[in-house]
Amino acid sequence: MAPIATTADLRKYGFSSREIQRHCTPAGPWQQLLPGVFLQKPSPPTRLDRLRAVLSYAGPESVITGADALSRQGAVLPVSRHIHVLVGKNMRRAHPWVLFERTNRPPGVVERNGLRLADPPRAALDMARRETNPRAVVAILDAVVDARLCSQRDLHEELRWSSRRGTALVRQALRHLYPT
Repeated sequence: MAPIATTADLRKYGFSSREIQRHCTPAGPWQQLLPGVFLQKPSPPTRLDRLRAVLSYAGPESVITGADALSRQGAVLPVSRHIHVLVGKNMRRAHPWVLFERTNRPPGVVERNGLRLADPPRAALDMARRETNPRAVVAILDAVVDARLCSQRDLHEELRWSSRRGTALVRQALRHLYPT
């Protein structure tokens, strides 16, 4: 079995609700990371474990975006304490360490280590849109271009198609850094 499993996965393997609960006691070998999502080892979850758990919790259409998506693809950026995940527009979920963002425009997906990651232009703009510091916005855009994950043109194109919500600083940074 994989280290991350949902209640449905465990049921397929023949575990009852009572057995699942017993495995998740403080003395047990498993831990519940999110409602209905379990880590089947007693050690603290790694960031990769948490990313896999978020995708299991958010469903098959969900995609990791922002800092985690960019870091997993090779950009050097600080990782947030929240995991930013894109979900369908009808998804209604909440959790303290997960940032759920509903979208009607799913991103291109890059697969890495069994993770569904947003393509670099989308992940960069999703991360930059949430910044209030202009220097941080510039650092994000520079990191993605410097890592050769995408071009300036890709960022401009993504911005053209994305929602305008929260993009004022991003637009300003792109005009300043990479005029068209």
